[in-house]
Amino acid sequence: MAGSAQGAVDSLLGRLSSVLLEEAKLLRGVRGDVEFIKDEMMNMNGFLLDLKARARDLGERRLRYDVSIRDGGTSRGVHPAPVEKGDDVEARRRALDDVTNFLNDDIREVICWLTKELPDQDPQRQLRVVAVVRRQYQEDEYPLARKVYEHPSLSRRFDFKAWINGTGTQYTKRQEALLCVLQQLRVPLVSDITDEKKLAEKLRDHLRGKRFLITAANDPYGSVRAAVESACTTDLLSFPPGSAILVTTWLPPPREPPPPYQVKNYLEIVYFFYDKAVMLVGGHGCDIVIKEILRKIMMRRGWNFYSMEMFLRALYMNPNRSREELQNLLDRLTPPTIAERIMEYCYNDLPSHYKTCLLYLSILFGKTNGGESGSPMDSNVKRTTIVRRLVAENFITMRDERGATDEAERCVHDLLLRGLLRPVHVGADGKVKSCTVHHRVLAFITKMAQEEGLVDVGTQLPPDLACRLSIRNGISRQQLQLVEEKKKKKKKHQKEVPQSTTRWKRLAPMDSSEGSKLAVQVDDTEAFLESLPISPPLGLLQVLDLEGFKGLRRHHLRDICNKMFQLKYLSLRSTAVTELPKDIEKLRYLETLDIRQTRIRTFTTKAIVLPKLVHLLAGQVENQGCGVKRFVSTAHMPRGIGSMTDLQILCHVVVSSSADELVEVGRLQQLRKLGLVLRGKEARLSHFLRVIERLNESLRSLSVKIELNSSKTPDLSIGKMAFSPPRLLESLTINGRITGLPIWIKDLSALVKIALHGTSLMDNAIRMLGELVRLRCLRILHGSYIESRLIIKDGEFQNLNYLLVEGSEVTNIHFGSRAAPKLEKIVWAFTKMETISGIKRLESLKEIELHGDCNPYSIIKDMAEHKNHPVVIHNANHEATN
Repeated sequence: MAGSAQGAVDSLLGRLSSVLLEEAKLLRGVRGDVEFIKDEMMNMNGFLLDLKARARDLGERRLRYDVSIRDGGTSRGVHPAPVEKGDDVEARRRALDDVTNFLNDDIREVICWLTKELPDQDPQRQLRVVAVVRRQYQEDEYPLARKVYEHPSLSRRFDFKAWINGTGTQYTKRQEALLCVLQQLRVPLVSDITDEKKLAEKLRDHLRGKRFLITAANDPYGSVRAAVESACTTDLLSFPPGSAILVTTWLPPPREPPPPYQVKNYLEIVYFFYDKAVMLVGGHGCDIVIKEILRKIMMRRGWNFYSMEMFLRALYMNPNRSREELQNLLDRLTPPTIAERIMEYCYNDLPSHYKTCLLYLSILFGKTNGGESGSPMDSNVKRTTIVRRLVAENFITMRDERGATDEAERCVHDLLLRGLLRPVHVGADGKVKSCTVHHRVLAFITKMAQEEGLVDVGTQLPPDLACRLSIRNGISRQQLQLVEEKKKKKKKHQKEVPQSTTRWKRLAPMDSSEGSKLAVQVDDTEAFLESLPISPPLGLLQVLDLEGFKGLRRHHLRDICNKMFQLKYLSLRSTAVTELPKDIEKLRYLETLDIRQTRIRTFTTKAIVLPKLVHLLAGQVENQGCGVKRFVSTAHMPRGIGSMTDLQILCHVVVSSSADELVEVGRLQQLRKLGLVLRGKEARLSHFLRVIERLNESLRSLSVKIELNSSKTPDLSIGKMAFSPPRLLESLTINGRITGLPIWIKDLSALVKIALHGTSLMDNAIRMLGELVRLRCLRILHGSYIESRLIIKDGEFQNLNYLLVEGSEVTNIHFGSRAAPKLEKIVWAFTKMETISGIKRLESLKEIELHGDCNPYSIIKDMAEHKNHPVVIHNANHEATN
């Protein structure tokens, strides 16, 4: 209950502050006093939050770990935290990296085994076998086997893939194993299922002429493997070389003689995790008793990879663990509840205000999560969506002079570090773009949210609607049911129309109960929106996320503006709306307005004033594949934008009418992210440069598309005039033909990511970019580089992590001997590829994507000899845009 109570206090304080500010505008004479009171309230709130968090955490730890306070002021068994030296911090960081990355390294190695070309005399040239060995009592979810099986680099390698689930001891006879394989491959069975020869022949006929990959999960005795081998080895010449069987088992292979297949052995994995755990809590200086407790913890039966990793992440976040604390954890770790105990341990380790944020995620991720399966396909949510919704819900407020958005970013980063959130897509600049939660974590936080009272089971809305609304929304099921009843009556009336007056086809008979359920089913979101005219004002509702809802209509938007006067977060992304109503100005507390991927091109004709707006997101893009997005269209700059001085994000909007629009942008001194489309006369370019100079203390991300009506090629340089570019700029996108890279790019010492499109640059631009010491991501898109040979010279791009080259111009890529030492991924989409040389010298390389018609054999061969075993993904159907 404490988490929900804290949320209620935060919400109340946030609203009191908002009301005070609104009254200040009406009572101008006391504006200064009200502002002072607001500031004092915020300071008091932060102070109280800190005190409450510390008191609660201290009390919880005393109760949980039986820690008493002695007269001297030190807790029993707790030693003062040592000051970490730089070497210790780096050693702990490397230890965590080893824990989180070892599986990816093994995936690349196994893929190399499966794809490496073998000589004619090799016994595994036709059919190769890879065995993944793990502990019998390890609660395994097949992370390695499943990730290899689903890896995109193998999608075109095999003609046929199948995943066979075993149960350990069920298929001890070959006939049973063959029957299992045929059933899961959905092959029509022979009449006599006891005839082993006929079953083998049936399987052989089904696989003949195909290069296949069959994964046999939980096949300890090799029954499935032996059955497939016996069916195929009698006629190997009818199978193309390179077929494979991937097996997970808990029986170790014999040492003498060594098995005639590759083995990835995880039987001793606990020792690997134990060594890293010791390193995370102190390394060689670790207390000997704590070492022994850690050893016993790691030796418990019932661990899985995910729980091990989560535990070690907790040690990384706080290495100063007492003997009592770890012993208490050890005593509670009993199969089969180890995973749940570890989640409790990590949850209780969170600061109190982060606990509420984590529990809130049960609503965001609760709609489409895949549930408990061998390979849970969890739902994904964008990181920025989580951040903005935490702020809108008042779960996160300004703290320690950090704004609410920065504090929410810190919260999400903390949850990612702890493994409670998992990254799904990580950008080339290292930032997490989208997240998910493990299905076990989802089950845990869903249960905790109900116990803490954050979610009321009795009045809980349907999941597909609840994830779109504020957690405190004041909406009852009754008003939704009222709309549903009207829909039912309407459908019933339609059914009663005589058949002679309709052209409907008669439906096939169905189960009456199921048929009635389908007939009257009403979309929950639609029912909610349709109930707005008859509902009272929804003053509690602060979040409305309609992203992807295809039933949104114009009258729904009007009702939203007239009923939800406290709305802070409104997402219309990927809906069918084409315009915003004039009533949008009634949303005086709106902080986030997302109209991306819509056909909204203009705002209301008069000046729009949303005084609290922080994020204005517009623009429509098309995904071209291979990491390339094409900008299609966007809305025009709203009039009055200069009065929205709280804006931090403004992207992407068109500037075309007059220089006054750019002057207004220059007034937004808190702007961090700016995306503009410049249309009209060339003079706009000089105004644009002056605007970004005015924002040089705040701007972090800049995107500009140049569509100027001029015969001259636009120049982004400022000439001989003094110019101060944004010194904190981290991301830069330039779209449109220019005379060359402006010289001021050399001064962007913080630049991490740059994307170029249609810029018609030459070799000298690459030389300039190669000197940027922090650059991690370089995207060279269609028409941005007009030479056929792209050369990365010795010593250039020392921190580059990701390189994308897309277009018909480039036919050769060459890397010098000491070029791009940290480059991990290359994506190249081409019309014609002649050579890519020097890639064997890229010591950090892990992946190459090729999009276009080519023979990747020589590249795959070179990568098989590379120490990192980089995977090669080839998509012959996608070529560069001409």
